[in-house]
Amino acid sequence: MSRLAITFLIIVVPVLAICLALLGLVTIPTNPLGWFLFLTGIVYSAGIVIYTVVRRKRFWEAGAGEGTIQEERGDRSFWLITLAMMAVFYLSPMEYIYFATWLPRTVLMKSCGVGLVVAGSALFVLARRTLGANYSGHVSVKQEQELVQSGPYHFIRHPAYAGYLLMALGISLGYSSLVGLISVLVLLLPCLVYRMNVEEKLLIEHFGDAYRRYASMAKRLIPGLW
Repeated sequence: MSRLAITFLIIVVPVLAICLALLGLVTIPTNPLGWFLFLTGIVYSAGIVIYTVVRRKRFWEAGAGEGTIQEERGDRSFWLITLAMMAVFYLSPMEYIYFATWLPRTVLMKSCGVGLVVAGSALFVLARRTLGANYSGHVSVKQEQELVQSGPYHFIRHPAYAGYLLMALGISLGYSSLVGLISVLVLLLPCLVYRMNVEEKLLIEHFGDAYRRYASMAKRLIPGLW
C-alpha cells in the first residue's frame, strides 16, 4: 500500500470516523440508525489507534504468509471504494438532517434500514472471522495465503463486499436518502465490481485452476444468481 494511502488511514480516517459518530449522535433522537453511525465511528477510530499506536500492527495488511508476491499498484480500488462509502455514509444522514427528501420518512423505511444494516454487519464480521489472517484491506497475495472456501465463502466469493452493499443500502433506506441510494448504484456498486475484478485477477494468477474451479461453484455477490 502506498505511503499516501497509509497516511490517510492512520491520520485522516480517525478524524472522519469521529465526524461520522457526531452525525450519528445528532440523528439518534429521531432515527435508530444514528446508534450505528455513532458506535461505528467510535469503534473504528479507537481500533485504528489501538492497532497502530499500542499494538504497532499494520492492520491493512494480511497476517498470513511471509512476503507479498502480488499486489494492486496505485491503490485505485481503495480510493474508489473509500470515496463511494463516504458518499453513502455521510451524505445520507446529512440529507436527513438538513434537506427535504423525495422519499417517505416512515417507521417502515427506518426498520428496513436497520434490518439491512444488521444483516450487512453480521455478514461482514463473519467474512472477516472466516478469513482470519488471510484478510487484507489492500489487494495483495502472499506466498502462503490460503484459498478460503468455507463459511460464507462457500456460497459467494466476496461476502465482505456483499456486507458493504447491504450496510450502504440500509443507511440510504433508513435515512430515506435519495442521494444515498444513487451513490450506492452509481458509485459504490461499480467501484466494488472494479475491486473484485482486480482481486480476482491476482487470485487467478496465484491459485490458477483451483480458483477457477471455486469461481465456477460460488457466485460473486448473490448466491445462485451473480
